[in-house]
Amino acid sequence: MRPHTIIEGIIAATATAATSAFGGWDVSIKLLITLILIDYVTGFLAALKHKKLNSDVMYWGGIRKGIVFCVIIVAVFADQLLNNSQPILRTLVIYYYIAREMLSFAENCALLDVRLPKKLVDVLAQLQEEKQAPTVDRIAEEVVSDDEKVQPVSREVSIESDTSQKETAAAAKDEKRE
Repeated sequence: MRPHTIIEGIIAATATAATSAFGGWDVSIKLLITLILIDYVTGFLAALKHKKLNSDVMYWGGIRKGIVFCVIIVAVFADQLLNNSQPILRTLVIYYYIAREMLSFAENCALLDVRLPKKLVDVLAQLQEEKQAPTVDRIAEEVVSDDEKVQPVSREVSIESDTSQKETAAAAKDEKRE
């Protein structure tokens, strides 16, 4: 067998395994990979322009980009575990990272003095706005009137005081045994 054929076979097997692990080779995964590469290059160029090039930052940025693909693989397996007929978790994860990469790309474009269409900037600005997390406590505070509110026990009792009382009681028992 020719070495060239062996190399082609290894590349084909690797690509097939990666495609399977990513849950397929569709437009969303292609877009994500494209955005990751573009973001990495534009980030490098922006750092170069502003004389803030740092190999350590680039290295760990590349590692973080690689971990994105690990998260996608976990989402694919989670979809399979849950017997989802459609790749729901995979799609959510990929769309989340597409939005993040688009934001990062837009920031890099701004650093490079490249103007983006206003509509795209508006959409990305909406994604970037920080929203308050819908926690149970916040929802309860908004819905329940002041006289109906109940203070959770976990907030009334100090963990430290409870622990010290138990430790004191345990020490007293140990002394009695001796």
